[in-house]
Amino acid sequence: MEKTYKCKNGHKFKKEAAKDVTCPTCNEHAEPVKWNTVDEFKSNTKGFGLKEELGSFIDSLKGK
Repeated sequence: MEKTYKCKNGHKFKKEAAKDVTCPTCNEHAEPVKWNTVDEFKSNTKGFGLKEELGSFIDSLKGK
């Protein structure tokens, strides 16, 4: 299975999955590119977002 790798010089290339991969351009060690997944964006913690900030602002206006 081919994976995408990237070396420290920024060269990206595809190569068969292996333990030690070197860049064909500069012969530096390369690491697999980590792609963003949908699971990374899920969060159960509730932070301050625009909706919460506007809600508290509107509540403060109603109170005056």
